[in-house]
Amino acid sequence: MIHEKIRKNELLNITLGVISVVIGYYFFYAPSNLITGGVTGVSIVFREVFDASPTAVSIFIFIANAILLVVGGLVLGKKFFFKTLYGTLFLPLLIFVLTVAKIPQDFILREIASNKLLISAIGGSVLTGLGLGLVFKSNATTGGMDVIQKILNHKLKVSYSVALYMTDGIMVAIGLLIFGIESTFYAIFSIIIAGIVIDKLMLTGKAGYTVFIVTNEYHDIKDAIYKKIKRGVTKISVVGGYSEQDKDMIICTITKNQLYNLKLIIAEIDPAAFTFITKTTESVGQGFN
Repeated sequence: MIHEKIRKNELLNITLGVISVVIGYYFFYAPSNLITGGVTGVSIVFREVFDASPTAVSIFIFIANAILLVVGGLVLGKKFFFKTLYGTLFLPLLIFVLTVAKIPQDFILREIASNKLLISAIGGSVLTGLGLGLVFKSNATTGGMDVIQKILNHKLKVSYSVALYMTDGIMVAIGLLIFGIESTFYAIFSIIIAGIVIDKLMLTGKAGYTVFIVTNEYHDIKDAIYKKIKRGVTKISVVGGYSEQDKDMIICTITKNQLYNLKLIIAEIDPAAFTFITKTTESVGQGFN
């Protein structure tokens, strides 16, 4: 039952992720000729060089994705192949539907009088970063260059953002030759933003704080934490370096809005307790999912 729920969540993440990537590409990158990398970036070059129709572009994306899908399956395994298969087919299909429905690519940008490149870069990068982050969290990709980025991350332990910069940098260089310096500048800006969004989204749990409390009143503080803020604790026996006395240290990870109450508990029960607090980037497990 739990595994079935996980599979449904993964499928939902991949679906929403692909939709977000397509919106970023179709309505922001493509009409502004921003080549930020990936097969969609290659498709913009393909359209410009061969004066290809929108339908031909979607077919080109499908063929390129299919080739890279096979490579990903061989390197990353059968499970990855089937997860990527859905995104690989869904992305070009969605682009094909938009083109067949004759929805203009400048539908969003046409009403904008100035700073179109900047708005395209910001809008496209946020949508693309959100989309890829959702897909990557499910151990899948949208196909295309995402497969190469996944291989770099899985096999060489390169972070997603660095892998994104490496693969997409080549496409940006090609874009410089075709569309000039201004579009390239905004494309680079967009890649950086997308990479940041991806890395942030890859941290699946909630951020919070971890509190370390060295105290002689372990039981009272523990009971108060259980009762008042409903958090679990971990107890560690420690020895003071100067006093050589045995003490108990409580470790408790809490959310931001619980921090103030925990400070009050410590101050009330054991004002002499030595406490230090660290910001926790990610907390997963019961109470934090």
